[in-house]
Amino acid sequence: MGETISQVLVHKYLGIWFDSKGTWGCHVRYLIKKCQQRVNFLRTITGSWWGAHPGDLIRLYKTTILSVIEYGCFCFRTAANTHLIKLERLQYRCLRIALGCMHSTHTMSLEVLAGVLPLKDRFWDLTTRILIKCEVLNPLVIENFDRLVELHSQSRFMTVYFNHMSQSINPSSYISNRVSLLDTSDSTVFFDTSMMKETRGIPDHLRVQQIPKIFFNKYRNINCDNAFYTDGSLLNGSTGFGIFNNNFTASYNLDNPASVYVAELAAIQYTLGIIETMPTDHYFIFTDSLSSIEALRSMKDVKHSPYLLGKIREHLSALSAKSTQITLAWVPSHCSIPGNERADSLAKVGSINGDIYERPIAYNEFFGISRQKTLLSWQASWDKGELGRWLHSIIPLVSTKPWFGRLDVGRDFIRVMSRLMSNHYGLDAHLSRIGLTNSSLCVCGQGYHDIEHVVWVCTEYCGARSQLLDSLRARGIQSNVPYGNNKLLMKSP
Repeated sequence: MGETISQVLVHKYLGIWFDSKGTWGCHVRYLIKKCQQRVNFLRTITGSWWGAHPGDLIRLYKTTILSVIEYGCFCFRTAANTHLIKLERLQYRCLRIALGCMHSTHTMSLEVLAGVLPLKDRFWDLTTRILIKCEVLNPLVIENFDRLVELHSQSRFMTVYFNHMSQSINPSSYISNRVSLLDTSDSTVFFDTSMMKETRGIPDHLRVQQIPKIFFNKYRNINCDNAFYTDGSLLNGSTGFGIFNNNFTASYNLDNPASVYVAELAAIQYTLGIIETMPTDHYFIFTDSLSSIEALRSMKDVKHSPYLLGKIREHLSALSAKSTQITLAWVPSHCSIPGNERADSLAKVGSINGDIYERPIAYNEFFGISRQKTLLSWQASWDKGELGRWLHSIIPLVSTKPWFGRLDVGRDFIRVMSRLMSNHYGLDAHLSRIGLTNSSLCVCGQGYHDIEHVVWVCTEYCGARSQLLDSLRARGIQSNVPYGNNKLLMKSP
């Protein structure tokens, strides 16, 4: 009381630097300085041929650097491009370190290879999510935006709000994430994911023949009338679920937004409701949704579909009280397990013309709309870009997962393949383009010194080429030399 409030050009509030002109230059400089030491740490734990796995480095970037950059983006996402480009360069630098790519690699190619959203798209996604959350938890923010529309309807800051209002976002009243947890010592509820281990390593072309036999041998002693198969399906933007039992079938549609994960949980909840009306016994629910089983088994608070998870746990508790045993078992999808295939067909029917399965929709279920719009924006930029076309021909669709996400390979392989896929590697054909060599021709005199020439034509690598082809033939892969003299393959190095 009674103190004079001083006027300053910049002021830090809740970790964000506000400046009097609203340019956000001070905050961007603050972020770069704060992240510099963390970027240097990434460099110290990796090198060209040694160091941490690229997947670990990308995760480390997201948790220690990207989390700092994106904090408060609700405010500064409308900063001038001259400031935002500095943050984008920081991301490019980190991804280049993680993947081991050359400095000349196209920036958008780095993001596609690493499965990391461009910062502008990421900022848009996070800002939209905040507005969706405020619809339920802090409606005063929405009211303030409504007032701002009257004053600054043409402002860049209002673009994301106009987009938000154009969406059909009507979340139900607040649903707490705190759900009653299952008693893990309860002997009436079981989780069986053993088929993951028993089917691991089966080649794709043999799964349809071998997995049904494994399933039958494993569960041949259970009462077929006590076996329920559940599945979820997403067709043409519509989601549904199906349930199959020898004496009962069901198929329902879910109001949007609804993911396959939500549909799987809804199917399990509906099935447990049916089992509650049946005599006390041991019942099996087979699902191909591992995430559903893990969410039910988890002892942590959940962020997604708390209503359905809460209802499922209530059903399980009620069944446990009457000594009914429930086993939730995972089965692989699309492997010709009859019950699972029938449930899949019913789920497709439900997604197309099934009756609506009523449920409250939590605000975080609408986050998928924001993410889908963000991915479409990223995809459009990737399709319309003028650079990185070589990689576009290999990875035409963007993804939030790195290209090597499902491969069990080391850093050396990822580094080499990332360079080859981006068409930026240490051979003369590329080095001449960036002015590091005078000629793009190979010393063998057979053509340009690029990767195709080295693998298929160059006489310097005939021995290694023969080993490569022998290895491919041993794996049953027929490889044809795209060009060049096939007799070169028979020469000794």
